[in-house]
Amino acid sequence: MNFHETKMGTTFFNQQIPELIKTLQDIAKALSKPVPAAIQLAETREPDFLHNLFYGNYEPDIYGCVTVPSRLDQNVKEAEKALLPALGQSQRLFEQYQTAVSERDSAIAEQSYCCGYRTAVQMIVSGLTTLQPQTGGEPDE
Repeated sequence: MNFHETKMGTTFFNQQIPELIKTLQDIAKALSKPVPAAIQLAETREPDFLHNLFYGNYEPDIYGCVTVPSRLDQNVKEAEKALLPALGQSQRLFEQYQTAVSERDSAIAEQSYCCGYRTAVQMIVSGLTTLQPQTGGEPDE
């Protein structure tokens, strides 16, 4: 008796093989359509973000990413130490000025940090997504 003539053989050839073929076809079909890791709505995407970033045309904010080296900090401290004795009665006004500058610099640093973080996330998302128009439903398959 041949295998295909047995009950197990009949089940194998008539049910299991067709199911295996169908499953392999489904896997091949799924692999032929790459699925993005994330979907971004059209109105939330900055047009040509990666292109502009690559060519240096992306300006996330007006302050940019600038760090002050410690040598420059030391120069400022030395200049301040020389200036304070010469101010006399105006020292209180100068301290108010310093407080205002410090508050402004803190706000700029926070803004730069947020901007840098948004830029990094935008770069990651732009590399992982395909652009989908907003339809209110599920993304196209």
